[in-house]
Amino acid sequence: PWLLALTLLAPPASQAGGDYVSADTAVEGPTRAQRGQLEVDADFIGATIEISIKGKDRAAVDNRLEAVLSILRKRFENQDGWEAVPLERTFATPPRGKATRGLASFSDLDEEVKPDAPVVASARYSLRGPADNGLKTVEILRAKAGDLVDPKNEDERSRLSPFAYGLASANDHRDELLDQIKEDVAAAKAHLPEGEMRLEIAGLADPVQVRHLGGHRFVIWMSYRLGFVSPKPEKGTK
Repeated sequence: PWLLALTLLAPPASQAGGDYVSADTAVEGPTRAQRGQLEVDADFIGATIEISIKGKDRAAVDNRLEAVLSILRKRFENQDGWEAVPLERTFATPPRGKATRGLASFSDLDEEVKPDAPVVASARYSLRGPADNGLKTVEILRAKAGDLVDPKNEDERSRLSPFAYGLASANDHRDELLDQIKEDVAAAKAHLPEGEMRLEIAGLADPVQVRHLGGHRFVIWMSYRLGFVSPKPEKGTK
């Protein structure tokens, strides 16, 4: 946890809404977790494409897949806001059934393939385009993902996932969230008597939280706790 103690100069407290605690308990008493949050627009529209090539010759299968991926990458080269991001690539190996998928042993990897046994190579790419172009971006991405494999060849397959809005990185908005928390603390200060505000942001280095609101809008947030310490009254002098 990362602790930041703020001693503010003007009167305090808030819309941020921390608990009001006395000087005897200071901020050691329970405080409710609050959120500094913002609504932001999507950065991109994207989809995932999966490509698989099947055959009996390992080298030929791997080379064919690489040729297809080369075409895909060239369609996105030197175009700002458009990208094809590799997610996964497997080289030619025997296809596995549902029962054994993901359970391969080291001996399986070294097993010699029979000359007439089929092998499969596959790859997954994330395709992205500008979010502000909406349907036009979807049409362009669909075109870039099209005609990569031979539709008449059952050994070559390409599958495109549904399109969706996305954020490149919620962490890019971390400074904006910290500014929002700062504003919350200042708003709280304006409604409390003279005293000390204590702000605790647990897990400051953790990823910013994000939730899709629907369409192109997302909400991002960081949790924090805010406490108030009122000064002890001074004893009267005789």
